[in-house]
Amino acid sequence: MQIPRPEIPESITVTSPNFAAGDHIPTRFTCKGAGIAPAFGWVGVPTRARALAVVVSDPDAPRGTFLHWLVTGLAAADGGIEEGGSAPAGSREWPNSGRSASWVPPCPPSGTHRYFFGVYALDAPVDAATTQQVLDEIGKHTIGWGTLLGLVDH
Repeated sequence: MQIPRPEIPESITVTSPNFAAGDHIPTRFTCKGAGIAPAFGWVGVPTRARALAVVVSDPDAPRGTFLHWLVTGLAAADGGIEEGGSAPAGSREWPNSGRSASWVPPCPPSGTHRYFFGVYALDAPVDAATTQQVLDEIGKHTIGWGTLLGLVDH
């Protein structure tokens, strides 16, 4: 799975009230806990953005990057997702690496894994049929982005 890494500098600030950037994600948000999505929010969305996308991924998975959550069609504004929340009304969840169109909690098989919560501001809504096409479209249309890094140990 090829996750977008735009060639422009990060301009959106992504934070969580549940963990600080670079810290461990609390157990309740992993497969060893309730497995709910942590709350996270973003500020600094460019005014010319037409839509947002959220990509949560683990690049340390044994078989390549594991996509935990992919959401498109979010409002092009500062905002966020509540703890345990689902995708906001009007948005669309796409199949993740586990083939479900929903949040999959971190569950690393061994070692410490990095989990990136990416928010992408797009200059056009995503128009695609498959998860990889969505990721490709995000890569082509990103005009602003930011990430929050969280860690989980096995």
